[in-house]
Amino acid sequence: MSITFTHASSLSLVALADLFTRSFEAYFYPGVTTPQVLARRVVTENIDLLRSVVLLVDGEPSGIALLARRAQQAWCGGMGVTMDQRGRGLAQQLTAEMIRQAREAGASALTLEVLTRNIAAMRVYERAGFAVTRRLLVLVWHLDDEASPGGPTLGTADPEALVMGHFAAFHPVRAVWQRAPAALLSQPDLRGLTLCEGGELTAYALVTGDNEALRLIDLGARDEHAARQIILGLQAQASSITSVNEPANSGLTPAFMRVGFVVVDEQHELTLAL
Repeated sequence: MSITFTHASSLSLVALADLFTRSFEAYFYPGVTTPQVLARRVVTENIDLLRSVVLLVDGEPSGIALLARRAQQAWCGGMGVTMDQRGRGLAQQLTAEMIRQAREAGASALTLEVLTRNIAAMRVYERAGFAVTRRLLVLVWHLDDEASPGGPTLGTADPEALVMGHFAAFHPVRAVWQRAPAALLSQPDLRGLTLCEGGELTAYALVTGDNEALRLIDLGARDEHAARQIILGLQAQASSITSVNEPANSGLTPAFMRVGFVVVDEQHELTLAL
């Protein structure tokens, strides 16, 4: 068996999307992607296709590790091995090559997220030297048929203006890679909703979707009370709300629990100093 690596840029977006999908076959969540979705991720997540790694087994693409970079920080946007090549220790070799690429690119740290129940992946990353830095929560709320939550009326604002003007002040802890300003400013189709008290902006939410299924992409607030109030405002106009990767160590996160959200999944954020 011959094991080699090549850069993701050597494959077309069509081939990369197919490889990514096959590398996440039988995963906890559907890993199906398309060239269009992958192209959008390259932009919003700053994925570097010249540093992202494709695993070749006897010359055939058999795994992928997407590597993103911002200044001296690097992030893994997904790593997997195709079903027919699993169980051979190739994930460890792919991880080592991804780390090597991050170092060569000048990164000082490499981060990634992994589901807490993905024990096999956790072992691979821990052997490579990654350490858990915090927990990230997947939160979901559904409208109770008997309940009609009331909440404050929310205003609207330009998403870019909200991020540029208030992100730093309204986030008590560091945001995950996918919800950092660089990602938010390049993501299309965001809607900005605002909460004002006494004529002052106290919280904002960036959302996608519709009133049937609202996805909360970013929430910023002056404090936990303001966070709870803007969430109540969102609940007043939606049937369901999902928020992915809320930091468990944030002072804003308890606001979700106090208005009926439940934790449906958890991830570990892992970091490796390079």
